[in-house]
Amino acid sequence: MDISFHINYKGNIYTYKSGTETMIFDYGVHNEIDRKYSMKTLKEYVALVYELYLSDSNDTPLGKLCDYVAQHWKKIKSKGRYDILEEFYLTV
Repeated sequence: MDISFHINYKGNIYTYKSGTETMIFDYGVHNEIDRKYSMKTLKEYVALVYELYLSDSNDTPLGKLCDYVAQHWKKIKSKGRYDILEEFYLTV
């Protein structure tokens, strides 16, 4: 079975393979990632948060992770995944 999720946002269609990615996209829009930076950055944000979520062995609070990454985007976007998660867990 091949499932995909489509988001129609500002006249463009964005397609993801999981509902989790669509939820992260929604958090990114609500955190104004596209307005503050760009649509390209919003797509990078979705990819990074999704990768963090999948690589974490804990019960990650996804909403809090989305907000954390959005709030600290400039300083963490180039850090290693485990470094970001370690910093995140120090704040929750």
